[in-house]
Amino acid sequence: MLLFFIVGLIIHLIFFASIFDIYFTSPLVHGMTPQHTRLPPPAKRLVLFVADGLRADTFFELDEHGLPRAPYLRNIIQTKGSWGVSHTRVPTESRPGHVALIAGFYEDVSAVAKGWKENPVEFDSVFNESTYTWSWGSPDILPMFAKGASGDHVFTHCYLAESEDFASEDAAKLDAWVFDHVKSFFRSAQSDQTLLHKLNDDKVVFFLHLLGLDTNGHAHRPGSREYKDNVKKVDEGVKEMVTLIEDFYGNDDKTAFVFTSDHGMTDWGSHGAGHPSETLTPLVAWGAGVHHPRESLFLDTLSNNEQKWNLMNLKRLDVNQADVAPLMSALIGIPYPLNSVGILPVEYINSSNLFKAESMLTNAFQILEQFKVKMAQKKLTTLSFLFSPFSSLSESKQLDIVRRVRSYIHGGNYKEAMDLCRTLIDLALEGLTYYHTYDRFFLGTSVVMGFAGWILYVILIIMKTNTSTIQTTSCYSGTPSQLVSYGFGALGLSMVFFLIIQSSPWTYYVYCLLPINIWYAASKELWILHQVRIYLMTVSPFGILGFLIIVIMGVEILVVSFFYRWVLTVGLVAFAFWPVVMKLWIEAKITTVSWVLLSLLLAVFPLMPVVGREPNITLVTCAGLLALLVSLASLVWLWKKRDSCVKRRDFKVHVCQMISLAVSIYVVGTTHWSLAAKQGLPLLNQIISWAILTFSLVVPLLSATFLFQRLLSLFLSFMSSYLLLSTGYEAFFPVALSCLMFVWIFIEQETLVNQGLSFKQKLNFIDFSCSADITQFRQLNLDDIRRAFFLVFFIVTAFFGTGNIASINSFDPASVYCFLTVFNPFVMGALMMWKILIPFILVMCSFETVQISAQISSKSLFLIVLVISDIMSLHFFFLVKDYGSWLDIGTSISHYVIVMLMTIFLMLLSGLAHWLTTKKINFRRKMKPHDT
Repeated sequence: MLLFFIVGLIIHLIFFASIFDIYFTSPLVHGMTPQHTRLPPPAKRLVLFVADGLRADTFFELDEHGLPRAPYLRNIIQTKGSWGVSHTRVPTESRPGHVALIAGFYEDVSAVAKGWKENPVEFDSVFNESTYTWSWGSPDILPMFAKGASGDHVFTHCYLAESEDFASEDAAKLDAWVFDHVKSFFRSAQSDQTLLHKLNDDKVVFFLHLLGLDTNGHAHRPGSREYKDNVKKVDEGVKEMVTLIEDFYGNDDKTAFVFTSDHGMTDWGSHGAGHPSETLTPLVAWGAGVHHPRESLFLDTLSNNEQKWNLMNLKRLDVNQADVAPLMSALIGIPYPLNSVGILPVEYINSSNLFKAESMLTNAFQILEQFKVKMAQKKLTTLSFLFSPFSSLSESKQLDIVRRVRSYIHGGNYKEAMDLCRTLIDLALEGLTYYHTYDRFFLGTSVVMGFAGWILYVILIIMKTNTSTIQTTSCYSGTPSQLVSYGFGALGLSMVFFLIIQSSPWTYYVYCLLPINIWYAASKELWILHQVRIYLMTVSPFGILGFLIIVIMGVEILVVSFFYRWVLTVGLVAFAFWPVVMKLWIEAKITTVSWVLLSLLLAVFPLMPVVGREPNITLVTCAGLLALLVSLASLVWLWKKRDSCVKRRDFKVHVCQMISLAVSIYVVGTTHWSLAAKQGLPLLNQIISWAILTFSLVVPLLSATFLFQRLLSLFLSFMSSYLLLSTGYEAFFPVALSCLMFVWIFIEQETLVNQGLSFKQKLNFIDFSCSADITQFRQLNLDDIRRAFFLVFFIVTAFFGTGNIASINSFDPASVYCFLTVFNPFVMGALMMWKILIPFILVMCSFETVQISAQISSKSLFLIVLVISDIMSLHFFFLVKDYGSWLDIGTSISHYVIVMLMTIFLMLLSGLAHWLTTKKINFRRKMKPHDT
């Protein structure tokens, strides 16, 4: 059975990875020829300001006094330049945002594996095409463009990574560092003739990366005074830099300026998904070659929020984020980045119509080059009779459009030429998407077949090994006929041969051969379906239909809960009255009343506000005190009931854990007080936090393996860690959940007694370490499906009940401030993941107990859980999409990723829960008479 779970884990990891190969492969191709306009550009140099994490609404709207937060840039918008909103794409992270701005393409999600810091693939950029680029800012962003540049012409000036501290007194100092070093740079140029010569060259770029807003947003949230004050400081710094640079070049009117952001930020200080607060960023351009303000003609189309910006009379020019790269390239006359998919926003350019038309044609050629290379690559790796070209842009149509554009330009019909160029660009981009997703249906079908085969195989295994009907009526050996074996073998060889001819990557072999192997394994057990058919003939058709309806409704409720958290509340209310309907209250009144009250209490949590709330350490403290009270009551009960299974040294372990819990309460309070006073994270608190977290998995193993004592030890240990990761009401959740799980153990025993399947036993005498006697296990029945459904429902509740939403941006970075405040995406992500897993572990340990008290093999009941979660995963696989709004796209991706991770973690946590409940660390020492 261990081998079965290892194979199952590998299969689920493959299913999880498939989403990235199907939807998020790298869009880059190589082998194109650089394209640039041969007409003289309007600017000799360009200055790019990127205010990391700046939201469009925060930047454009007026403050509470009716004054602009960025008065200098507001004046630029009204008197000198053009403005609009830059629409980003998911994932809204710093690296993909900067790649889109500077390289002109949208990076695939696989780059997150390198923390958005290294280049998974080499790519061209505006910096690479420039004569020289000087950049100042974060060590997380600047080096990736210098590393990817050819030659030695991209220079970076970075502060230390430790400066990116969320607990710093004022993160705006990061921006001040940039501005100060730019001043020093230009001062040093006055006495450095080599540098002065480089600075006076054409096609020069200056890049100022301003991280203060992002850091303040994470630390204090975008609605805070610190964040809004930082906007003003950035505005003042930009004004100072513009004056400095203009004076340095003698006001030659040959400098273009672009101010924008890489991504926005949610109200609770995170980013990564597709909410408008994350995808809408400001764009302001002015200087050489940039159009002056124009009057808007569409005042009635603005939303209420946009009307608050008080810019209705000025024409707004929105762009996609990747469009900024060709805009910068056109302004200083450099080749467009080779992999750019941005479309030149000609309305921003203030130059001759000939220059605009030629620039648009160059843009079209540059994207068309990618289309041709992509088509050639796909044609080369596809059998000729299977290759289906993109019919909307044949070679003859390409030539015809280019000929007509040239004709329009020569005839002075520049508007018609630009419109036709836009048509060619749109077709080329459609063609790029067509070839980029050419294998999507093929791969998706393979994964779906794998999913379906795996689900069927697990169901057959359950029926074969854990139901008495199949075992008593079957004597089949389970060996398929030679014809079936040869058929699957021939299919596998044909698939391998097909993939070799297509020069497919190795992952394609995995996705295509895995379903064949799964279905071959399932074919060995198909004889069971015949036995099932015979059995079903003895059952009422209405009973079968009712069972199927209940199963489908149960799974759909779980799926719908990802979209509407209140569905979990409805489910928990239904759970509350389940013992009443089953008439369990007659024999177990106290247990039933406890179940009803705790279910209704837990039902409140999915209705609570999601992440985005302000930290409330008072609630965390109260939750810790409540946990201490519950623990103290449990210890008193144990002391009164003490017998041969309760030893004095076990009490010592529990008392130490209670002290640890009290220390956690103290650490949380003092840490957040210190951060609020802007005194940083106390070193002692940080050490204690990491120590508590480290020992949370070890200390429970010191306690006795008897049921009540081990569960109490696990609760105390994990509650200590959870408090350190809490910022508000969610700290109460593990307390309520643990109490309900404890009552669940009792009520499941009552259910078995009521059904006559078990005798009533004292739960505290159950020893986890002696629970593996296979002779005590019974066969599964329909009520066990209900138990498995309860587990999955409680796991989903454990995720959404703590304020999370089904999105990758739903995690509050303030949760980790007891452990670290300096930006580290992997450590912070791991800590927040651990916070999510703690309720999962509590549920899984309780489920382990339910299986023991119900006398069911833990592996057999878990197979039912696996089927339910896999059906959910398959459901969300069909819901993944890459069209529509970026909020919809990001949400669909997040749903599949979360449910797949949930399934994988369930498999891993099943083993972890077994280890945590059955293992005990024994220290060899001489026993004394009073120890017992």
